[in-house]
Amino acid sequence: MKKSKVLFYYLLCGVMFVFSCSSTQEKIYVQDGEIGDVEIEGLKKNPKGYLYSDGDFYLRAKDAVFGDDILIKIKLLLDGSEEYIDITALDNSLQLYRDKNIETENGVNQMRLIGPSIPKTVYLGSIGDYIKPDTPFEIVISYRNRHLEYEINGKKIYSERAQIVPSGMVMLFGSGDIEIYDIICKGKIKPIEKFYNKKFLLERAQRSVEITAELVKDDPNRPAFHFLPPARWNNDPNGLLYYKGYYHLFYQLGPYADFWSWVNWIYWGHARSKDLVYWEHLPIALWPSFEKGENICFSGGGFIKDDGEPILFYTSIGHRNPEIWAALPLDDELKDWKKHPSNPILTMDIHGGLYIEDWRDPFLFEEGGNVYMVVGGHPKGGEGSVYMYEALNPELTKWKFVGIPFTGEGYTWEVPNLFKLEDKYVLIYSPISKVRYYVGNMDFEEVKFIPEYHGVVDNGPDWSFYAPHTLQKEDGKRILLGWISGFKEGQGWAGAISLPRELSIDGKGRLIQRPIKELTKLRENHNSLTNITLKGSSGKRVKIDFPQFEMILKVANQGTKGIGFRFNDENQNPFKIIIQPDMLQFGEEKIKVDPPLSSDIQTVHLFFDHTVIEMFINGGLLCATKVVYPSMDDFDFEIFSPQGEVTITAIDVWQMKSIW
Repeated sequence: MKKSKVLFYYLLCGVMFVFSCSSTQEKIYVQDGEIGDVEIEGLKKNPKGYLYSDGDFYLRAKDAVFGDDILIKIKLLLDGSEEYIDITALDNSLQLYRDKNIETENGVNQMRLIGPSIPKTVYLGSIGDYIKPDTPFEIVISYRNRHLEYEINGKKIYSERAQIVPSGMVMLFGSGDIEIYDIICKGKIKPIEKFYNKKFLLERAQRSVEITAELVKDDPNRPAFHFLPPARWNNDPNGLLYYKGYYHLFYQLGPYADFWSWVNWIYWGHARSKDLVYWEHLPIALWPSFEKGENICFSGGGFIKDDGEPILFYTSIGHRNPEIWAALPLDDELKDWKKHPSNPILTMDIHGGLYIEDWRDPFLFEEGGNVYMVVGGHPKGGEGSVYMYEALNPELTKWKFVGIPFTGEGYTWEVPNLFKLEDKYVLIYSPISKVRYYVGNMDFEEVKFIPEYHGVVDNGPDWSFYAPHTLQKEDGKRILLGWISGFKEGQGWAGAISLPRELSIDGKGRLIQRPIKELTKLRENHNSLTNITLKGSSGKRVKIDFPQFEMILKVANQGTKGIGFRFNDENQNPFKIIIQPDMLQFGEEKIKVDPPLSSDIQTVHLFFDHTVIEMFINGGLLCATKVVYPSMDDFDFEIFSPQGEVTITAIDVWQMKSIW
């Protein structure tokens, strides 16, 4: 064959190959209840021949749809009175609730739309506005000419230009009496392992956060001197490291919504700081490896190996038992990461037949030249426990299960931290309620933690402060950071990280938490008052025009049983905070202090950051965090006595600068 003909032949083959790989095709995943190329759990054929669920169910296509000419039709029926279903197509999720026990920010029985192509959560009204009870309905999703549309039974419910191209798998999951008839897609098709790759997933997640960040950057409710992502959802701080002059903070990031959801694929966000005060956002670090059966990168810890290189450990979640995976950096700035080639590092098999429920959140520490890992969980029907493992090689890829050092109250313990502080060991855990701690001793030979004192890390409302993670600073001091929650849904962002707290133990074995001294560099515009007597609820107004300040209040030691703060909330209603040795009150909510203070109120160190309040009482013996939405126009902050006469010897107030 002549050279020109050979060249033409290969060019023609190349064109045909490209055309065949990228041409639009129809894919039938389910038709009349018959399944095609999908994975299912909790679904079966009912007597009428359709796919049916009467409980939890899951359906996922084995490939992805992409391109600029996509049409997806889904026909199903909600057959009961209490269902929840999430319809994820092109990686955007239409969530339907019909359950009196499930309430979104905008009420019960709502529909909402989230995803990379949806910059802010879209609320679509009640299910009853579109769907008749026990009647099949059809959802049509289309994407053409950069326009994304949703229809239910021919009625358009969403139509917007998409800044991020919608593309990805089709997945349905939920709970209730549901029949699934048809799922038919038209578009370009790729196997999941060819479509979902590190580059695509990280770039899309990063772009989603950046687009929403432009919409929320001027929101006056966003904290200014607490760390939070540029936009979208965050929860637990993870993998704290000090490496080459920087403190690295990783955190649970949901890049596609402002609330936690299984389809708000959880990644690891990343930031760094030289002083734990001013932070710099870095590219998203970890992503879920869908091609390996991973859906979510749950919490975990970081560690510096013997060779001086960092390593991250986290909980890999998919439709299998949880596994402990690791990741390694590809550069000295820790901006680029790769999944460890030895993954999974730990599986349930390491326990020799012992099955652990809610097994997650590895934390690493070193003792006596050995590296240990603790992971939270509980036996089936049992109490929350800490499980311990010992590394068998310097690369930290081989481990052995050494035992259960401690078991206590609560059905599961999340994010356990076990570390040495002064001459004691401290165990901190999050039992799906207030974060708790034990101070005691650790017997490594017997693999037994011996508690001496038990307390609450933060006495704010449940979940207002949760899942803290600790780090040993360069100077040897132990620092704690926690997740602050309680923000409104629908803002385009939710979640913040607490101010760094320095930990110590007092003479009675109690955990003391104080804000790190480096925060003083944020102070400006100082104002002070001295020798103020408060009588009853009349109060003393403190001139603070905007809720972005630090206050230190000292009380004369004469039997002070309480201090109160009052300001206007966003609805111009008075909101009060009352601090007493055995009780805290936020608005109308009263919270028992556990254990109660053995002395009167002596000092209150308060940080007010737009919607976040953190308080350190009596030198950090009692701490409390709360999210509140104050009035930005008429703040009207004042101090009062909830009981009897109180003399305040000094009040110091500083306006606080932004950390950005």
